[in-house]
Amino acid sequence: MPSPWSVGGATALRDHAPTAGAALDGLIAMWPSSTSEIDLATMRMVTAEGLGLTPLRRPPTGPRRTAPVPQAIVMAFAEQFAVDVTEISDDLREAWLTATARDAFDGALAIYVADFAPRVRAVLDSLFGVQEWADPDLVRSDHARAMMDEFIGEVARLHQVDPVTTELVRLRGARQHGCRVCMHRRDLAAVRAGAGAVMFQEVDDYRNSTLSGPRRAALVLADALIWTPADMRPTDIDDVRTHLTPAQAVEVVLDVMRNATNKISVALGADAPDFAGVQLFEVDDAGRLLFP
Repeated sequence: MPSPWSVGGATALRDHAPTAGAALDGLIAMWPSSTSEIDLATMRMVTAEGLGLTPLRRPPTGPRRTAPVPQAIVMAFAEQFAVDVTEISDDLREAWLTATARDAFDGALAIYVADFAPRVRAVLDSLFGVQEWADPDLVRSDHARAMMDEFIGEVARLHQVDPVTTELVRLRGARQHGCRVCMHRRDLAAVRAGAGAVMFQEVDDYRNSTLSGPRRAALVLADALIWTPADMRPTDIDDVRTHLTPAQAVEVVLDVMRNATNKISVALGADAPDFAGVQLFEVDDAGRLLFP
């Protein structure tokens, strides 16, 4: 009987998270109506190739339906978004906001998809074996935010990973992406399950922490997606396979992508908290944050 770790990345996603995988396909197919052919092609090329990954399908050439943003701005913003969103300068952010105006969010969302979907594919292939991925046909859409929310909701409905591990993974991503509001929030479900300030602090040096093997492996997986998606270390692959089930590994990968929507807020300078101290939250079945 073949190993469950040798089925291929695309098959693993389909087997262990079919509805979330379908929602991800919806995001990959999404072409915001405000984004020109040239801009989307540039976003998909710059984000993936800068990380050594295979870009998502680019739009077909043809008559322009939307005026492009100056390419120097698209390239610089998309590249820095992918490589290290915390280093987007105020000048670059202002240039993007000025050039895109009311379409700034949809454009940043298109960059997020171009950035993170190839990461997910590469890491799943590292864990489960390289497999061909089929890109869905691009579809013009005026509902980019709703499609993002659908993906977030489907990932939230996965429950193979315990709430403490899920929260540690979220917090690790928040700190790596420098999301100010995310870093000051804590999941109430994790707190009720026993997580506290000491455990949350261990996220920063988890490899030398007292965290359990499965929790360290989940954080290893989070770091691979965020920093080295094209070159996951063999020892880290072994660690994930030893401590997580295939379904848990897929869920963690999708959790990291869901959490990485915070890159949009960071990139646009919209991540400042509107509260003092630490804010507790809960997540409902639609992936929405609730504040008790």
